[in-house]
Order: sequence, then structure tokens, then C-alpha cells
Amino acid sequence: MPEPTGQKETSKTSLEEIVNRILVSRSNLNRKRIIKIIEEKKRDAGDFLTDETAARIVASELGVKVVKKSFRLKIKIQDLVSGLNDVTVTGQVRAVYPSRTFTRRDWTEGKLANIVVSDGSGSLRVILWDNKVELVEKLKLQQDQRIRISHGYVREGRNGKPELHLGERGSIKVIEEKET
Repeated sequence: MPEPTGQKETSKTSLEEIVNRILVSRSNLNRKRIIKIIEEKKRDAGDFLTDETAARIVASELGVKVVKKSFRLKIKIQDLVSGLNDVTVTGQVRAVYPSRTFTRRDWTEGKLANIVVSDGSGSLRVILWDNKVELVEKLKLQQDQRIRISHGYVREGRNGKPELHLGERGSIKVIEEKET
């Protein structure tokens, strides 16, 4: 198999896994032929495709399903910027503020609660909207608990600093010390 160009070790493994999956599914092809097809796919794309991407396209064209591995990128609070979506942050609760209700422009009632979380790189105001406010009471959030906030979105707060908002898709999980 040719050495993947500019790829990390994990991509080599992924490329190898894709080639092996094609070999298992398509007994009429051998490793040498699959590699040649992948290289042709890259060349046809003006060498803008990585080896792994070209291999995934070839597998798809051959009717071979290749599941993309998921990974969790650990993001620090200091790296958050307004506009990010589907953000997951882990940190310690520093403050929990009482929830409050408000009236929207369309005269419907809304709820919101605020907590402050820090992770060593900085602290962050987290705003929980509507039915997510109940998480504060349900999880009995309190100072010094470690939590993971998932599927939030980042907006610029009134003070100009990023805030993490927890809407319909968002969730909070209290983390035991051994979990990370």
C-alpha cells in the first residue's frame, strides 16, 4: 500500500480499515487493484483528496459501507468564540443563580437560569432556556460539581464575552470523579 501523503498515523489505520472492508465485501478485487482505484480517484480530483477521503468515495461507489469514526474534541472555555454550535464543555460549577421567568415579544412566557462553569482555562456563563431550566433542580446542581454540558451554542454576552446557551438539543450531565 502506498504511504499516505501528509496523513497522521490514525489516518493510515483508517485507510487500511477501508481497504480491508472493500476486500472483504468485493472478492473480485485485490489489494493492488483497490489501491490503484484510490490513486486514480485522487488524481481525477486534482490531488485535492486525502487518501482516506478517496478510499471512502471508492468504497461508496463499490457499494461498501464504511462508518466514519466519531471523536470528541476537548474544547477549553478560553477557546470558545461566538457563533460555535454543538459545543461540549466540561468543567466545575462555580455559581448557580435562581431561575426567572420573562415575557417574550410575542407575549409568551419564557424561563431562564444561569450558572457559571470553569475549566482551568477560564470561566463561562451558561444560560439555560425554557425546559432546560429544570435541569438545575433535577440534577441538584451546586458549586464545585463537575459537569459536562453538551450540544450548546455560543453567543456573545452583554459584557462582550462568550456565553454558552443551552436550548432544545442541549443536555447537562454530572460527572463522577473517575469519568472524563
